[in-house]
Amino acid sequence: MVVDYDKAPALRRSDALHERLLAFATDALNPRAVPGPDADSFESLALDIARYQFDLSPGFARATSRSSSSLESVDDFPLIPTDAFRLTRVAVHPSEFDEAIFQTSGTTAQESGFHPVRVLSTKKRLAILQAQNTLFSGRDRGVVVALAPPIETRNSSSLGDLMACLMERFDGRALSPEPEGVAFRRHDPLRWLFPTHGVDIEGLRRAARLALHRSEPLFILSTSFALMATLEALDGAPIKTPSRTVIMLTGGFKGRATSLNEQELRAAAAQAFGITDANIIGEYGMTELTSQLFEGPQKGIYLAPPWLRVRAVRGSDYQPVAQGEPGLAHFIDLGNIDSCLSIVTQDMVRERDGGIELLGRAKHADARGCSLPFEGLIALKQPRGPALSSRKRR
Repeated sequence: MVVDYDKAPALRRSDALHERLLAFATDALNPRAVPGPDADSFESLALDIARYQFDLSPGFARATSRSSSSLESVDDFPLIPTDAFRLTRVAVHPSEFDEAIFQTSGTTAQESGFHPVRVLSTKKRLAILQAQNTLFSGRDRGVVVALAPPIETRNSSSLGDLMACLMERFDGRALSPEPEGVAFRRHDPLRWLFPTHGVDIEGLRRAARLALHRSEPLFILSTSFALMATLEALDGAPIKTPSRTVIMLTGGFKGRATSLNEQELRAAAAQAFGITDANIIGEYGMTELTSQLFEGPQKGIYLAPPWLRVRAVRGSDYQPVAQGEPGLAHFIDLGNIDSCLSIVTQDMVRERDGGIELLGRAKHADARGCSLPFEGLIALKQPRGPALSSRKRR
């Protein structure tokens, strides 16, 4: 989007921050990079973003018990609850400059929140940089499909946008044995294998055959409930896939009515797709964040990229808990330049081994997450066989 700086002069500061963030992120993930004397650190960039938000966001300024110039440390940042995204517009730019408006997956329309995004290219670039080092682990090409509903023309799902971004960057071809001359289509229904009538098992088998034909990995992007529904539809039948097949699993394992056992789900998926548990990689993200966390080599431990920090805090006063104790997740996301970089959620986490362990929602917190749209499809179904289990949530 071309910015009229005469109409919105403050956006010059935002654009400069976006450039600095991308330079910082690129260098941070490049083991050969030698930062120059003027290179940003996480703290320096975070402070400049916070001061920018202080100057332009009355809400952020009211939550800060000091002046913009006296913000001297990330410990001075206010912790803004994610409920703010539900109660008001959280953005430091006019709505006419929105490139996308992502909606949270609350249990009702009234509980949903919105995250306006001004520079969608920054969000996509950060996602690609991180995915290259985690989910795709250095692989530049593969067949990428999603166990998710077809995305809408207008951006509304941050998860759907992430999936589409990964499809385009790490596949970028038509789903055909002979893709030459056929352009990649972001909304291609052959890639989105959870339409309204249920799981497209034949589409999944077709993608697996294509990956085998191309001698490439198959990447399946899925929520936990969508993967469970897929295993239900397979009813014990396997799918022949390349040995390098990878499943990205997201969305959590607790919804409003059904609780899944993660270990059993992973074991059943590994068996169905002929892969090992190491090839099932968890992803954690939320609409209010620009960035994501991916599961590291140690299963159950989610690692933040260099431009994202997370810590566990007490719900009573938002102070850090003792190392290894559970607390609410507090994020400082440098990608949230144009909204709010310091937010606290109702998700419980424990800091462990350089990352975080996900512990579910805080007591009495509303259910939410990208798995919720799938829950209605399977909550009343009983899993077949010992590999999966479900139970009513108390």
